[in-house]
Amino acid sequence: MKVAMYTRVSTGHQTTDNQLIDLGEVVDRQGWTVVEWYDETVSGTKGVEDREALNRLLQDARRKKFEKVIIWSVDRLGRSLKNIIGVISELNDLGIDIFSYKQGIDTSTTMGKSFFHMTSIFAEIENDLRSERQKIGIKRALEKGAKFGRKKKITTKVIDEAIRLRDSGLSYRKIADVMYLNVSTVHKAVKLGEEERLKKVA
Repeated sequence: MKVAMYTRVSTGHQTTDNQLIDLGEVVDRQGWTVVEWYDETVSGTKGVEDREALNRLLQDARRKKFEKVIIWSVDRLGRSLKNIIGVISELNDLGIDIFSYKQGIDTSTTMGKSFFHMTSIFAEIENDLRSERQKIGIKRALEKGAKFGRKKKITTKVIDEAIRLRDSGLSYRKIADVMYLNVSTVHKAVKLGEEERLKKVA
C-alpha cells in the first residue's frame, strides 16, 4: 500500500525525530511503501492555507498519489476540532484513509470509521456550543449598553475635514487620497456637510 507520512512540530526547538521512529516501525511492520513525507514546523492553530506541507499533502491526495496518510497523533493535523475534522473530512471524501499511531486509529477499519463519525458529531456539538455562547455574550453586552456593527467612517471630524479640503479647491479623488477614504465616502461626507451648512443658514 502506498502511504504518505505527515509529521509536525510547533516550534524550531522541537524535532520530529521521535515521530519518524515510531511511524517508521509501523511502516516496516505493515509492509507499506512511503511515497511522500510531509514535514513542517508550524503551529497547529494555523489553517490549511497557512501550512505549506499540509496544503501540499491535500493537493497530492486529490491526485491520488497515495492511499493512506499516517500521522503520529491526531493533534498533528490541528489544535482545534474544526481544523482536524476539516482535514479528515477532505481525505475521507477522496477515499484516503488515516492511520494515527498514538490513538491506534485506522479509518480503514470499522473502529476507525466509528471514530471518524464520532469526531464529526463532537465538531457539530462544539459549533452549537460556541454559537450559543456567542448569543449569550452578545445579549449580556447589549444589556450593558454595548453597540455592535461596523464603526461609522463618516464622523463629524471626517465631514469637517472633507468640507475644508473641498473648499480649498481639491477634487473628490484628491481628498479621498489625502484622507485614505474611498471617493463615495468623500461625496457623502461633503454632502452631509453642505446639508448642515444649509440648516444653519436657514
